[in-house]
Amino acid sequence: MAEVIGTVAAVLQLTQAAATTALQVYEFFSVIHNAPQEISTLSRDVRAFYTLFHNLETSLGSASVKAAIDRDVEIETAVKTLIDPISNCRAALSRMKDKLSPHLRADISSLQVSKQDSEAGRPISVERLRMRSGNVSWFFKRKEVFASALELERTKATFGDAMGSITLLLALKQSTIKSESRVIAQNHDFNDDAGSALSSYATSIVDVQQDESSAKKPLGRSIARTEKPKTDIQTRIKLARELKIGIDGNSKFVVKAVLQHVDVDVRGRKGRTALSHAAEAGNVEITKLLLEEGASVSARQYSVSGWAGGHNPHHCSGITPLHWAARKGNKQVVELLLQYGANPNARGTAGRAPIQEASCGNHIEIVKLLLSKKADVNAQSYYDGWTSLHEAVFAKRIQLVQLLIASGALLNVHLIYPDEKAPLHFAVALQSLRTTKMLLEAEADPNVLMVEDITPLHLAAAAGWIPGIELLVSFGADLDARDTFTHETPLHKSARNRQVRAIKKLCGLGANREAKNCDGQSYADILECATEDPKEWAVHNSRASYFRQQNDSARP
Repeated sequence: MAEVIGTVAAVLQLTQAAATTALQVYEFFSVIHNAPQEISTLSRDVRAFYTLFHNLETSLGSASVKAAIDRDVEIETAVKTLIDPISNCRAALSRMKDKLSPHLRADISSLQVSKQDSEAGRPISVERLRMRSGNVSWFFKRKEVFASALELERTKATFGDAMGSITLLLALKQSTIKSESRVIAQNHDFNDDAGSALSSYATSIVDVQQDESSAKKPLGRSIARTEKPKTDIQTRIKLARELKIGIDGNSKFVVKAVLQHVDVDVRGRKGRTALSHAAEAGNVEITKLLLEEGASVSARQYSVSGWAGGHNPHHCSGITPLHWAARKGNKQVVELLLQYGANPNARGTAGRAPIQEASCGNHIEIVKLLLSKKADVNAQSYYDGWTSLHEAVFAKRIQLVQLLIASGALLNVHLIYPDEKAPLHFAVALQSLRTTKMLLEAEADPNVLMVEDITPLHLAAAAGWIPGIELLVSFGADLDARDTFTHETPLHKSARNRQVRAIKKLCGLGANREAKNCDGQSYADILECATEDPKEWAVHNSRASYFRQQNDSARP
């Protein structure tokens, strides 16, 4: 399409359509009463989408911007890369609205008057939508909504990378015009508002003399690096290995010597660049040297699929130097990479973001730094659904949990694999009273469901964790919640594991002693059977579920 009607026209057309869709979805969200926190957060994300689309639409509609793009092949090529991400974002937004619609009902008790649409003194009432309350199907189908949200997150990451690449290119070009330097100056924060950047760039070059005889001549100097001798792939891999040796040996001399013969972004067999290795090693001086040589802060290593040596390929595939620095707790390198425009929300192939790497290692100062650069506190892995809050709760990092909650972390997000736990399930499974209380006080749902509709109280009951049982019930946990397959209450789970003290506690709190499971058994029936044959009747403390009895994950 871009070749037929022109790059600017093609991207403008798509942007207009995407902006319209984003606005429709945002307005759809804005009339929802009593929306869960997840929906409110999605609404803010969609609003941010709309702002980016609107700014890009305004920019591409400008004659000066169009002239700047048409004149510069590099900018035109970069703008063309937006076509697929914009199309995907629009499609994801539409699907999200379609998934959410069935979970809403009109609220006739709260009609909103539309001031703009009143005619002849007769105001027009507008329906406001309300989340279905007391409708069990909301949870059963909410996973579809979360799946759509995760799809939107993936498209947002791709779109943000493409937009950020354009703003970085424009910053480099402005730098070459002013100083004839091919390296961007420090203190250039990542910016995905390409629309505003294009407008600013077009304004900045108005007074620059151009060669009118050249139809497609990049303004200033081309961003291409200094030509290095052409080498075959084996030679490049060898030189990449020598660069790593220099980095491992902390030798700037070796690194500089090798860079005389090869591009600074030369890749090894797994696609890692010298900057990636320097970031992992925490070598500030060599990191700075590589950045000054024009190393790409966004270079992703290759996506591998094998489990060689027992290493999970999802932890490294597609990650950037910023991921490595955050994972290893190298704060100075993180600061340096961010100063050179690294995307704080960059995603690996499996969807892990730098803030998740920092959270996993309990590098609180790096988490704070990333949050200050607008890192998404709710970034969720595409593969298993882990967020930074899952990481912090799992590791019982109290200070980090406090920071993430204060920064707006969603409290009821479920894992995708293997058992759909929310952070509260982790806290209870680990019997961390302080973390459990912290989450409940922050309004985590005490009845949040995991696989097979297991609640946190099911887990506490199965483990016989009395303080947890008392705390959950005090915050409104359902004493008689039923799981999906065995139709058992927390009392049944206590009986299966012969947790007599927990049985007494639950009964004392008012649990239904006569409740029957799918086989017509009461807790007393199960307790009698479990006493005779414990192994046949026990459930796993961290799952309490029927089908998932094997501890098939290193994490509870």
